[in-house]
Parts: sequence; C-alpha cells; structure tokens
Amino acid sequence: MKPYKLHILVCHGKTCSNVGSERLLEALRDKLDSEGLTSEIKTSKGGCFSVCKETNPKGGFCPVIVIYPQGVWYRNVSENDIHEIVEKHVKNDRIVERLLHYKM
Repeated sequence: MKPYKLHILVCHGKTCSNVGSERLLEALRDKLDSEGLTSEIKTSKGGCFSVCKETNPKGGFCPVIVIYPQGVWYRNVSENDIHEIVEKHVKNDRIVERLLHYKM
C-alpha cells in the first residue's frame, strides 16, 4: 500500500452518528473525489473519539473529524464546512481556526 499524504477520520460514535457523521463522511469523500485527491487522502470511519463528553455553550462538539499526521481535531463540523476544510487544510496545510478543537 502506498503512503497517503493525510488520513482523515470521521467520528462515528453514537452522538456524532446521531447528528450526521455518516453524511459528513460521504460529503468529504465526494469533495475529495471531485478535486482528484482520493489517491492521496485516506478517509475512514472512526469509533467514538470521546469529545462529546466535553461541554460547551452549544451543548457539545459533534461531529468531530481528526486529520493525521498533524493531529488536528475539528469540532462541530457540518457538511457546509467540508469545502473550507479541503481548500484550506487539505490543499494548503492551513488550519481552519473556527472549527479547531485541538492540535497535537
């Protein structure tokens, strides 16, 4: 197997799944495919990342995605955010600050 530039994991724990993480993963894969990036970017379903156990004024952080090897965790990601994540982070290696939960 050839190495990938990035590996993007989308949380599919119970809470993230309840707020649309399956659709989020599909939107991400569609965007990467339309940009011709599927051969360089690996996408996977992840188990529960335990981020939703934390609280914020909006009532949680779901859905969550993590991008490796940088270890960037994004929270409250919607399908509408996929374009920005691909354009800024995937293509230009810039963090989308408004969605940032944690950077390792």
